[in-house]
Amino acid sequence: MTKRKKSGGAHFGGAETENTAPKKKSPRPGRGGAKAKRESRKAEKQAAKEAKAAARAARPKKNYKKLKITLIIILSLLALLTAGAAAGGYYVTSSAVNLPKVFVDGIDVGGLSREETEAKLSEHQWDETAGLALRVKLPAGVSFKLDPCRAGAMFTKEAAVSAAYRYGHSGNWFENVFRYLSNLVVPVDVSETYLRLDEGYIKSCAEKGIEKFLNKTADKAYVVDEQRKVLRLMKGAGQMDINLEQLCARISQTLLDGGLLLEYSTLDGSLTPPDFEAIHTELAREPVDAYFEEGTFEVVPEVVGCAFDVSEAESLWQAAEPGETIFVPLTITYPEKTAEYLESLLFRDKLGSQTTFYTYSTDNRINNINLAAASLDGLILMPGQVFSYNEALGQRTEAAGYLPAGAYNDGQVVQEIGGGICQVSSTLYCAVMLAQLETVERTSHYFPVNYLGWGLDATVSWGGPDYKFKNSREYPVKLVATCDNEGKSITIEVWGTDVDGSYVELWHKMGCIFDDEYTDVIVGYGVSLYRSVYDKDGNFLYTVQEPYGIYNLHEEDIKWPEPEPEPSPAPGGDAGGTPDSGSGDAGVVVPET
Repeated sequence: MTKRKKSGGAHFGGAETENTAPKKKSPRPGRGGAKAKRESRKAEKQAAKEAKAAARAARPKKNYKKLKITLIIILSLLALLTAGAAAGGYYVTSSAVNLPKVFVDGIDVGGLSREETEAKLSEHQWDETAGLALRVKLPAGVSFKLDPCRAGAMFTKEAAVSAAYRYGHSGNWFENVFRYLSNLVVPVDVSETYLRLDEGYIKSCAEKGIEKFLNKTADKAYVVDEQRKVLRLMKGAGQMDINLEQLCARISQTLLDGGLLLEYSTLDGSLTPPDFEAIHTELAREPVDAYFEEGTFEVVPEVVGCAFDVSEAESLWQAAEPGETIFVPLTITYPEKTAEYLESLLFRDKLGSQTTFYTYSTDNRINNINLAAASLDGLILMPGQVFSYNEALGQRTEAAGYLPAGAYNDGQVVQEIGGGICQVSSTLYCAVMLAQLETVERTSHYFPVNYLGWGLDATVSWGGPDYKFKNSREYPVKLVATCDNEGKSITIEVWGTDVDGSYVELWHKMGCIFDDEYTDVIVGYGVSLYRSVYDKDGNFLYTVQEPYGIYNLHEEDIKWPEPEPEPSPAPGGDAGGTPDSGSGDAGVVVPET
């Protein structure tokens, strides 16, 4: 028989549990019921509290020592990493070569030194490429250039070398290490990293180009090009403009694309065609010959005939692009006589010339001849104008530079101011006759002169006589007078326009002049001078008679019936010159030229 153990526990469904609570006697029924209830609740609370404590004690305990060791290891690793990063940063920063996988505009320069980078860029003709400018072409033939390096679209070689090395070599070591490590995986092109377009420079270049364009296209006028026979004008002149902002944007994009040419034709504003009908009315004309202004003989230019097809001009304008130069064909009709032709006629031909010599003249007489010649040189006479020798020279005075020289006066040799100027007037007379100009007034010397033949002289004196001639040609004439003091000669030429090639031959007839008392004694000669005119082929045309001249013989040359007087100086001897008088002019006999 099995003994039953005493137990204070309760039996629930055949299982037993040990009650660790203190054993207390159960109150007897009926005694202290309220107190028993209170003690029972207190015991239950205590039991619950102990049960919680037991549960906490049953949980696994944390290992704080392991956690601390782990933390220390982590911090140590971080310190090592920091130190390693610092060491790496120093190494990378102080390195003399570029980071790995560094490119400059597509050229691999990774791990190269500055010198090696420069050499690598030179191999790729970097300087040549960097020196190529971007050319921007605007309408109307206007263009300008930009420097890609100055615009920030490309490095110079020196800047490229610096940029390649600068990447990953900043003052921040950790940043440099980061870039180094990232470059091992992802290549970097420093052109994309550092290059930035200089918008100010681009705008400045664009503004100058637009200004140049506006200046060139501002003139709305048309041009008549006679040589090419076209009417030239620009479509839209004075009406076009270019948007600065849009042009700068196109330039920037072209620079970024590496382009070297930008043709920009976008213009602001609508274009109005010119009034070709009005232009035709203004331009169209018939040809008119050039002519000489009456009186002054100034050349009035010719007028060139011109016309064009208005419909054709309008079609050409419509088909042209803005800013394009339009060439409208012209019908040009030229006149027969141009201003250039008329000007070439003036003083083109030497019409007449005469030279005489003053071989044995005194210095004073030579001085007077030079002064007179200078007064004539370059003198121009218009058609119909009358020349006066006295007016051309003025009064011969010492104040005017003239000196005393030998001259004939009433058959006597005297010293008078201006002696010798009659040789100049006589030389001029011969040249004028050969030039076929009309003689208005001419007086022969009292005695024959020894520097020209019979009838070829013309004496002058202040107050009269005078020598005058008229420009009877249809064109002006010019006198050219030169003195050769070494050869002792004076030459006077008449220059003008020879319209027919005719020429003159001079000849004379002589008659004796007898004394009134001794009718068989010759005291002088009468001379009639003629000039016969022939055409260019030598055919006789007509003869002109010049003013009649009477020449007296010197007293010693007259053969009187009574005994001849004592001999006088030889006829024609140099008397030292001729005074400014109508009495005669002494000189040296030379052959007629």
